[in-house]
Amino acid sequence: MVKIQDLCIESNQNILACMELLDKNAQGIVFVVNKGRLLGSLSDGDIRRAIISGANNNDCIAKYGNKEVVALQVGVSEEEIQKKLLKGIKIIPLLDDKGIVVDYASIFRLRSFPVMEPLLGGNELEYVTECIKTNWISSQGKYVLQFEEMLQQQCSVDYCLATSNGTVSLHLALVSLNIGIGDEVIVPNLTFGASVNSIIHSGATPVLIDVDLDSWNISPELIRAAITPKTKAIMPVHIYGNPCDMDGIMKIAKEYDLKVVEDCAEALGSEINGQPVGSFGHAAAFSFFANKVITCGEGGAVIFKEKSAYQKAILLRDHGMSKNKRYWHEEVGYNYRLTNIQAAIGCAQLEQFSSFKDKRKKIFSSYDNILIPTGMFKRPLIKKDNCESYWIYTILINKDVNMDLLAERLRKNRIDSRPVFYPMNQMPAFSNLKIFSSLENSEFISSKGISLPSHISLTKNEISFICKELLNILNELSN
Repeated sequence: MVKIQDLCIESNQNILACMELLDKNAQGIVFVVNKGRLLGSLSDGDIRRAIISGANNNDCIAKYGNKEVVALQVGVSEEEIQKKLLKGIKIIPLLDDKGIVVDYASIFRLRSFPVMEPLLGGNELEYVTECIKTNWISSQGKYVLQFEEMLQQQCSVDYCLATSNGTVSLHLALVSLNIGIGDEVIVPNLTFGASVNSIIHSGATPVLIDVDLDSWNISPELIRAAITPKTKAIMPVHIYGNPCDMDGIMKIAKEYDLKVVEDCAEALGSEINGQPVGSFGHAAAFSFFANKVITCGEGGAVIFKEKSAYQKAILLRDHGMSKNKRYWHEEVGYNYRLTNIQAAIGCAQLEQFSSFKDKRKKIFSSYDNILIPTGMFKRPLIKKDNCESYWIYTILINKDVNMDLLAERLRKNRIDSRPVFYPMNQMPAFSNLKIFSSLENSEFISSKGISLPSHISLTKNEISFICKELLNILNELSN
């Protein structure tokens, strides 16, 4: 990664110094500054033209700079940055309120410390290239089957089906378990909207219940209290990769003859007493979006305990078409298939999964060692015999602070962050859902939570910088 200091040159420097910096950064451009404040830019082409016109190595660069440089404020949204990059601009300087260059954006990274970014340093390119060379780019091809087999081994299950994303995986799990109109599904109020959306799409009714204040996960006690004659299923969400109390949930499910669909979108690699999450319920869904523990770009998977549900899911995933008679639709189905190209990326990612998890664990430990001893932060409780997925480092702040202002200040210091998921009951889309009792825990966690950069390329020094800036900003906002 190119450092910002290797892209900036003071306007009183000469052409030779500029050429040396261009050679060092290998980006074909430098930003001309005056005490850090942006004045313009110089490309290698500008330098060549200057030399052809008679300039020599000792000439000051000030008179050769291009003042029409495209720049953005460091706190601007990712969408605004991407709009500029789509116009063919290679590198965009990001400025603070004083016009000083503090960061830059490119097609490879939008700011210095994004919350998440994929690492595609394994066999991804080789496998995708093979797909293209052999013309197996759609949903047929060896990598789809290979990806499913690798996930079966990872999750310790017999039945796995690759899908186009995590949301349709949840939906496919529900309908394959015959959950639909007239049924109620108990789901935590603190989750991502896909959990609730999938229930609604199945025709069933979501019933929102609160979460435990310590673990942030669905409460078995509230599950039991929320059960009605219409209850057909429970959807525990392993929030931020923290395993739910699956022993307690499965005990309740067995007692009331309920189906359990685990939402494991953020939890690949999480374990309970050594057993992978997803292998407890009747079905489970995973997401492989670009910000997940592993990625296919977009993609998902659904796993089943029962062969009959798995076979129904195969049929529904592929337009409801018969496997024995082509183009013969036995049921109204969906196109929920994963492409061979996406699966190829997923296979390469799974090959690196163990090292990914080890690196994430070290990142979480580095954050914990700096932040938790201050007494200003609290992490979700991970039970002694459980293992989290180390998806994204998320904490509660034990101070009264404007969270929007905190995120804005962090962004201006080159640090991306995210709020904790908003409670479902506060969403306009879900305002009419059935609510069981108080939802104060999920509302409190959401109001106090923040996620920090957690991508596996982070170094200890970078984590120390992020923590230092976070603590400084919190102290300023609290005074």
